[in-house]
Amino acid sequence: MWKRSIILHRNFAAAASTNPAVSSLEQKVSKLGNGLTVASIDARGPISHLVLTFRAGSRYEQPDEIGLVHRLRNSIGLDTEKYEGIRLIWQAGSLGGSLSASASQDFLTLHLAAPREQASVALSLLGELSQPAFKPWDLDDTNSSLKYDLAFAEPFDHLYDSIHRAAYRNGSLANALLSPPFRIGKVNYKTLNAFKNSHLVTGEAAIFAFNMDHDSAVSYAKDQPSIQEGKGKAPKPSPYIGGENRVQASTHLAHVAIVGEGGKLSDTKSAAVQAVLSAVIGQGPNSKFSTASGVGAVAQAVQKAANHNPVGISALNILHSDSGLAGVYLVADGARIEPYVRAAVSALKQLGSSGPSQEDLEVAKKLSAANVLYRAESAAEIAQDQAAQLLVNSNPVTPLDFVKLIEGVNGDDVKKAAAKLTSKLSLAAYGTIDQVPLVEQL
Repeated sequence: MWKRSIILHRNFAAAASTNPAVSSLEQKVSKLGNGLTVASIDARGPISHLVLTFRAGSRYEQPDEIGLVHRLRNSIGLDTEKYEGIRLIWQAGSLGGSLSASASQDFLTLHLAAPREQASVALSLLGELSQPAFKPWDLDDTNSSLKYDLAFAEPFDHLYDSIHRAAYRNGSLANALLSPPFRIGKVNYKTLNAFKNSHLVTGEAAIFAFNMDHDSAVSYAKDQPSIQEGKGKAPKPSPYIGGENRVQASTHLAHVAIVGEGGKLSDTKSAAVQAVLSAVIGQGPNSKFSTASGVGAVAQAVQKAANHNPVGISALNILHSDSGLAGVYLVADGARIEPYVRAAVSALKQLGSSGPSQEDLEVAKKLSAANVLYRAESAAEIAQDQAAQLLVNSNPVTPLDFVKLIEGVNGDDVKKAAAKLTSKLSLAAYGTIDQVPLVEQL
């Protein structure tokens, strides 16, 4: 959804409402007989952004498979059954392509950007790269990359996993994106192949092509031999429960996330309300090196409590296919964090009881719409977001459509969302956390 939020250039936001040629760009969607969903937007640009997404995120891991998706993500580019991995990577590079892979709780995503005239070849490479053979000797080589990811993980990466464990407890959405150290080397090639055969299949996949002819994309997808046909199992429900997770670390800072139950990707209206709620909560200044403290009711309350002491604050807006989290993220000196946390929670509860002022609401709607459009300046963001939506919604919304939903959000919508958020809080803390209040004290 357009939390990660159609735009082609920086001037698109201003031109979209007045330029029919721009605002009428057509998104085409085709559902193939093999279960694969293919969509495209052809803006006639010189670079094609091709995304292949699977319902194969960490929530699909079984209890004895923890860390599997992290390893799977890092295995993209290894040998397949037909080709050596180095040959595939070399060929993608020779086309002028750039390959990346990412994973979330819901999805495993491959993205390949390449010159438009090479799009068909690039798409065939993308399909082949998505099916590593998981040869035992190759997997041993990926252990170092997992250790590297853990060694250079940012505090927010740890906090992100912690807040999901707090909010979803033992549910599938609590599964971490990073493999725990004790699981490195414990997931064998047989388990990985079994996961691939049940999740990296056509019935669990979507292809989105930006700046590629739709018929060409469909033609490729119909004849794609690399991705085996099949339908995977739906993930187990992971209801929001609420709780707390605290991790001490060697930093004088305290990183704190306070969230409640939010919207979901499959409900575009709730996602739009959550986007506005996040803007009401607050975000930092948009300009680099700005001395402004940011905007938003919660942000202002925290800044007042900080009394000019340094504190970082931003809204949290996390959407999954069937659930979501909304709240606030704080960073400050661990010895000073307690009043900031209490001020943030008090302001959140105030939003839930009285809602935002009309002025704050209008500012938040304009800010959240701008965030959507600015983020959608990236063709890569458009392609990845639309591919994810294809696996959740039969009719994915474009950024312009999502902005229209944002414009329709009213104060009562935001009030209800804030009340839902504060009805049962979850808290995660990382760093120097002795002064962070317990969730039941809030």
